[in-house]
Amino acid sequence: MKRLLIIMAIVGLAFSVQAQDIELREDHPREYIVQQGDTLWDIASRFLTRPWQWPAIWQANPQIENPHLIFPGDRISLEFVGGEPRLMVGERPGVDDSIRRLSPEIRRSQVDGPISTIPYDAIEPFLRRPRVLSAEEFEGLPYVVANVEQRIMTGPGDRTYVRGMDNPRPGQEVIIARVTYEFEDRSSNSEDIKLRRNRIRHGQGTVPRSERRPGNVWRHTLGRMERFNYPVIGYELWEAARARVVQAGDPTILELIDGRREVMVGDFVLPIDYHVYDMTFFPRAMDNIPDHARVLTISEAYYGVGHFQIVAISLGTADGIEPGHTFSAFRPGATIQDERYSMFSRAAEREVTLPDEYAGQLMVFRPFERISYAIVLDGRNAIRADDRLAHPDRRL
Repeated sequence: MKRLLIIMAIVGLAFSVQAQDIELREDHPREYIVQQGDTLWDIASRFLTRPWQWPAIWQANPQIENPHLIFPGDRISLEFVGGEPRLMVGERPGVDDSIRRLSPEIRRSQVDGPISTIPYDAIEPFLRRPRVLSAEEFEGLPYVVANVEQRIMTGPGDRTYVRGMDNPRPGQEVIIARVTYEFEDRSSNSEDIKLRRNRIRHGQGTVPRSERRPGNVWRHTLGRMERFNYPVIGYELWEAARARVVQAGDPTILELIDGRREVMVGDFVLPIDYHVYDMTFFPRAMDNIPDHARVLTISEAYYGVGHFQIVAISLGTADGIEPGHTFSAFRPGATIQDERYSMFSRAAEREVTLPDEYAGQLMVFRPFERISYAIVLDGRNAIRADDRLAHPDRRL
């Protein structure tokens, strides 16, 4: 049944993009032997100028039971059926053996499993470790009030003390997470960027936002005015450790059993997410892309990110986002002064906004209600926060 649903999904996606012109790369190979470490996106990039359209031309050899169980060593050949290009899988009868192979064939017995659409190792941390919670979900989360012996940081084997847990049970396992970003909705005061992200200082989220101690001049002055107190639409939290309830009470005593980071006062407690993620991602475009579609944050980088790095975008399930939705990212054109006009000219004459510049393409793999994580699949330039998102066919 699962195989039938996969095939039906592929057929539906093919029909959804068949109206688009399929462009083959001028240097595309006639065939390709799948290599260990390849992804379906990598293979499509060898044949197509717009690899996100590969579902429209991917066709299974009738001898292959599942068209998306493709292994290193399989032969991918480009054929034409009724004048339309098709990527065929497997050893196809009648193929001329004189066709040059691009690499030696790998024995099927030497591989562990089929290739994926996008690299699992690049997205795995973002499937399991971060959470994006709404302001309502974030409100009232249990939090670490102290560590054993009043330590600043604790690790596996140590104990920590938590307030606000609802009916904790001895032996119950939980996640301790640290808030990293606060996302604001500025649509009421901005015609351009609809959402903004604020990096949260450690421990700042343990009290209501209205009671936080201001940390800079902005929060001392304009930031405290109601017109600048934008509503929060979400918080990003990252798993720091896992813990087990030792003793219920107020505070509840937890023992840390595993940790990627040290636990500190002000960290939050979340239930363990046992959701099993579907790793079948089919690239496709949204029918209508909202005007506020932007890159919100970039992962583990200051200037920008590139191939197989992760970004958060300002679209979620509330906007119709699903895993597989693919976008082109564009750097907004800067507004500059035209030096040919004098300073006494009208502002509209002196200022000119340069065109947006294409940065790269990305695919959503984990959506939340208002925010989603996406992986950068290719790019001409580094993708940065505030880059605009557009249809994946757009390159100019």
